[in-house]
Amino acid sequence: MNETIKNSTYSLVSKKIFLGFSGLVLLGFIIGHLLGNMSMFVGQEAINAYAYFLHHNKGPVNIARIFLLINLITHIYFSINLTLINNAASKTIYVVKNNIQTSFASKTMIYSGLIIFSFLIYHLMHFTFGFINPNSYGLIDSKNRSDVYTMIIHGFSNGYISAIYLFSLFFLGLHLSHAFFSVCQTFSITNTRTSIHKAKNISKLIAFVICFGYMMIPVSVFLKII
Repeated sequence: MNETIKNSTYSLVSKKIFLGFSGLVLLGFIIGHLLGNMSMFVGQEAINAYAYFLHHNKGPVNIARIFLLINLITHIYFSINLTLINNAASKTIYVVKNNIQTSFASKTMIYSGLIIFSFLIYHLMHFTFGFINPNSYGLIDSKNRSDVYTMIIHGFSNGYISAIYLFSLFFLGLHLSHAFFSVCQTFSITNTRTSIHKAKNISKLIAFVICFGYMMIPVSVFLKII
């Protein structure tokens, strides 16, 4: 019986490690993607040159895409799996029940994750495949490069599209506000009350900076700042 419990514990810890590692990889991508997108504020030349660099380095970019896709699938799979395990465990009747305070973000991780995944599909349909706002897709600038700058301007000039992005980015921020803290717990970084407090604050700060950074682009375009 003890051996069964031990194996079950190891299995649960392994799943959390896979979830945490894949989450860190995706967080790294989100930060890198944000830094690239910030070139919008430098101007048309900067963002178009950035896009040109990505389009003409397909080998490394495709390898990165495959790696990210593997991590995304891993993250989704273990998120759902651990949620089902937690839901099953919550139905167990305990003799002693400890009331552990949990945040709204932690309680809604699976739901915010599903919204983010839906947004990812929408984002790909918008800027990668051109299914949304197709009249602005495939534009070419004066240097015969993809005119990403104008495509973004046209896209976010539409109030409905901007609203969808802002709505989705709110949930990205909500998800990230607990995600980094959860990773710290998984890798046993939060082993004191002080470290727990710091990890929570860092997690919220990361979420705010990322969410604010991404939101600046549609807001700035819609308000004709850029």
